[in-house]
Amino acid sequence: MKSRLTLLFLLIASITYAQDSYYSNQTQVGVGIGGNLVSVVGKDIKPTEISMRFRIHRHHTVQLFIPIYKQSESFKSNEISQVGLINTSVSTKKSLYGVGLDYDYALHTYSLLDFIVGLRAEFQLQKYRTDLTNKHPVTNNYINQELTHTEKKTSNYLISPNAGLRLNLGNLALDAKFLLTMLSKNGDTDGTIERRRGEQSNISSTTTEFSDKISNKFKLKPGVAFSVSFYL
Repeated sequence: MKSRLTLLFLLIASITYAQDSYYSNQTQVGVGIGGNLVSVVGKDIKPTEISMRFRIHRHHTVQLFIPIYKQSESFKSNEISQVGLINTSVSTKKSLYGVGLDYDYALHTYSLLDFIVGLRAEFQLQKYRTDLTNKHPVTNNYINQELTHTEKKTSNYLISPNAGLRLNLGNLALDAKFLLTMLSKNGDTDGTIERRRGEQSNISSTTTEFSDKISNKFKLKPGVAFSVSFYL
């Protein structure tokens, strides 16, 4: 019985050592997908990151990643029976695209687990559009409507020192990282307010335009990122 347990222990140790030795001395190419659990840029935007990865002798990992996010939402007050008087509808469109570079180094490796530290740099283009319509009840054929269109465009620059753990399972790797992101953004907000008033046969319309600059808006925000990657 003891000899069988000894042989089993030696077999497990040999397999673990062989895996560790193999992945420690290989240069591999892989693909990955992940994301941050925290909305760093605001507006509840949490982009999905698609990455191409290069692992060099297990200790060095470089990834080129593309963050992507797109979402549309809408609301109409006439769909809710409790709401009366003004008929309001609003639609929002959020989008974000970018490119980033990430490098991390395995400070300590133990069996299939790595303790990693790294740095990532990222550039993003973000858009947020809102279309708001308020329609007052028609009284004596008199129409009163207000349409507001707002579009916010920003360029985001992110630098994120990070530390975390990586679990290596053959060709599969699972990452969990704590990030401290330094974000700088600039851009502008443009919009129009159109007012339509008058009787149905004679409606007058006035349009007001507005614009606002966003410059050097800096903030520091922590986050937690998870990703899974597969190496070829």
